[in-house]
Amino acid sequence: MSQVLARLRDPFTGSIVVLGLLAAVGFVAIALGYRGLAATDDLSIELAFVVSGGIGGIGLLAFAAGLLVIQVRRREEARERAEIHRLLGAATDLLAVSRR
Repeated sequence: MSQVLARLRDPFTGSIVVLGLLAAVGFVAIALGYRGLAATDDLSIELAFVVSGGIGGIGLLAFAAGLLVIQVRRREEARERAEIHRLLGAATDLLAVSRR
């Protein structure tokens, strides 16, 4: 249980949960837009459902996907920086030992 709470406190995990919820809202908007579109034969009303549900939902999905890509890249770059820092520390220690 404590591991689950520790993971939920991680900002990356929190952002992934929020982006997942945002993507789910996008899917719901698309579904509701389609439902409204299928329920009517009036073109002016159908257009409103396409714009609000379809395009809005696709926009939310694209926004969530874009932010997800950014978050994953940031996390990977942070891991790479930590690894480089660790390697530089090890190289510094090795150089200090070799100079003795």
